[in-house]
Amino acid sequence: MTVNLPAAQSQDSAPRQALVMSTIAFTVCFAVWTIFSIIGVRIKQELGLNETEFGLLVGTPILTGSLVRMVLGVWT
Repeated sequence: MTVNLPAAQSQDSAPRQALVMSTIAFTVCFAVWTIFSIIGVRIKQELGLNETEFGLLVGTPILTGSLVRMVLGVWT
């Protein structure tokens, strides 16, 4: 019995590649939210937003992302 080495290597590299890509994506998303929270205070001051308006500004991407994921999850 022989094992096709390139096929075996590609099977082993797929989970590793997925892990690396998801780690990078998580890091980028975390960095974006951190930067948004830092500049959010200044945005709130410059636009003269109250607490409710600022909450809607911050919450809209989260709500939109959740709804889109639900639709795409059902679709796929």
